[in-house]
Amino acid sequence: MALPVTDNIRPIASFARRWFKTALPAFLAAVLLVAPAPVRGADTDGLKQEVIDLIAGYHVSGVQPEDLDTESIDSVIASLNDPYTEFMTPDEWQSFMNSLENNYVGIGIRFGTNERGFFVVEVFDGSPAAEAGMKEGDYIVAVDGESTAGLASSELVSRITGPAGTKVTVTVERRGERRDLVMERRTIHYPALTARLLEPGIGYVRVNSFTSDADELFAAETNRLLAEGMQALVLDLRDNPGGLLETAANIASRFVPEGVLIHTRNRAGQEEPYPIGGDDPLDVPVIILVNQNSASASEVLAGALQDYGIARLVGLQTYGKGSVQWSFRLSDGSVLKLTVQEYLTPLKRPVNHVGLKPDVTVHGDVPQLVTALQMAGDINVKLELGDERMTVNGVPVPDRFAVIRENGRVYAPARVLAAMVEGSADWDAASRAIVIRSPRGEAAYPAGSDGVLLKDGTGFIDLDRFGARFAPFAWTDRDGLLTLMEDGGK
Repeated sequence: MALPVTDNIRPIASFARRWFKTALPAFLAAVLLVAPAPVRGADTDGLKQEVIDLIAGYHVSGVQPEDLDTESIDSVIASLNDPYTEFMTPDEWQSFMNSLENNYVGIGIRFGTNERGFFVVEVFDGSPAAEAGMKEGDYIVAVDGESTAGLASSELVSRITGPAGTKVTVTVERRGERRDLVMERRTIHYPALTARLLEPGIGYVRVNSFTSDADELFAAETNRLLAEGMQALVLDLRDNPGGLLETAANIASRFVPEGVLIHTRNRAGQEEPYPIGGDDPLDVPVIILVNQNSASASEVLAGALQDYGIARLVGLQTYGKGSVQWSFRLSDGSVLKLTVQEYLTPLKRPVNHVGLKPDVTVHGDVPQLVTALQMAGDINVKLELGDERMTVNGVPVPDRFAVIRENGRVYAPARVLAAMVEGSADWDAASRAIVIRSPRGEAAYPAGSDGVLLKDGTGFIDLDRFGARFAPFAWTDRDGLLTLMEDGGK
């Protein structure tokens, strides 16, 4: 039987879905700009038996060999009905490790979508895209001369994808002018996290994945933010599919002086605590942003800080990936990634197939961020939405929302407006009205009444009508830039 690898292959709280088939939201699709997985060679009886032995000896289900379909390695693994147990060739394993460390072959961008098409959210420093002159806000209208109109995000990724060293021509539209940008694909390191300080003293850290260096970066960046005057922290784990369990533990240790990260439970039902703790913990209020794509190591960290009362969760119910995988190297150099444990939070709450429930449920990227900032401190929110970019207090937001300009009036979604005044928007079916509740009061906006529109299931409210009820609130709409201000611009 092959033994667990203990040198360069570590236990991981792995990605929420199969690494080479993951379909993340469009604005993170650049993460998937990797070469296609190689085709696996024929199974051998000896290799298949190694896989069977490891599954029988370690898989969390306790399955026995006689219960497995042993026709092929694929059928053996399919018998488990476990999406996180995978067999990988050496090349596939290397690609997986590259993705785990945020290394991808591509051009170095993040992109989003709106009614006009695909637009560039971020251009990585030193990337082929940056060197070719691509800018944030550019619209990607063609790849190698073929239009991107009507494509799905995955199809755009496929067109840009290619082997390292090959060239691709991306046509972008900027302020009505089209430009052909020729660039050579190469390995890109996508940053594990980004951090900035917002006035008045609110730190914002977005962790994209739990790479091997994300914990060190987190410590360095939070120390920098503290030195700059951070008094509260918004930790953004939305759309973070996971990574290394050890990294999540080290980040949690920045907050917990002594405690337990998770309780693991093996196939025999035996539980074991995973201890954490660190010196000089961060002593600031913490708000954690989560959504349905926050998975695995994201849930480990969020669940622990929620259980200890250190953080409040804002957003949507998380993915529910509550298992841990170990990786075993086989005799031919291939690797079996095998689910060996399930885990519970410090208070022994289950996560697998359940997820974490946020303390405050908020729909939509923009309302989520606005709500988190308001909960973190006494901040006056300023939202700016243009054709090329959107920011909340200077933080770029990949999500965008529709704005209706009609008959000299401007309408915005009710949920966005409610968040701007620290409230919520609900649909009252009995009265067929949008009801906004806020510390500043309550108002009902009946469908079809003056200043209220319903479109594609979304309620829109005229900004003047909204501002008249929920003062102080102000807005401007100049040269295609819509600005919403919570405090009336004071």
